[in-house]
Amino acid sequence: MFLLDTNVVSATSPLAAAQNTRPPFLSWLELHGSDIYLSSVTIAEIWHGIHRAERLEAVAKARRLRNWVILIENLYGNRILSFGNKEAYAAGAILDRARAHEPGFADIAIAATADANGLTVLTANERHFRPMGVKWWNPLKELPKST
Repeated sequence: MFLLDTNVVSATSPLAAAQNTRPPFLSWLELHGSDIYLSSVTIAEIWHGIHRAERLEAVAKARRLRNWVILIENLYGNRILSFGNKEAYAAGAILDRARAHEPGFADIAIAATADANGLTVLTANERHFRPMGVKWWNPLKELPKST
């Protein structure tokens, strides 16, 4: 089973769709949807993007992203995992392992959520996730094997 990093979720956004690109990953995602989870941190990052767009008066962009994140929240429902104590314990270990690479806390929290719940992170951000010592896969390069 898998946890999507924010950059992979963003590949499904209406902004990515507007670029007329449909990576093979999107078809794979549709087939394996029940094995896919999100972190509440990803939801926070998306809402941050919406608020930023509003602040910059990119009203149409903000509206499209808002409609999309509401759809995502409804689609994933109880497969959106919160960052709690077990994730915090995992994050502490990951912070220490990745200390020389200085990944951002959002990436640490997403990795910790996956690690604490026995999931593989699907991310295109190999540089940050490689030193964390968690299971990860770049689905935009090669589709993951089914669980």
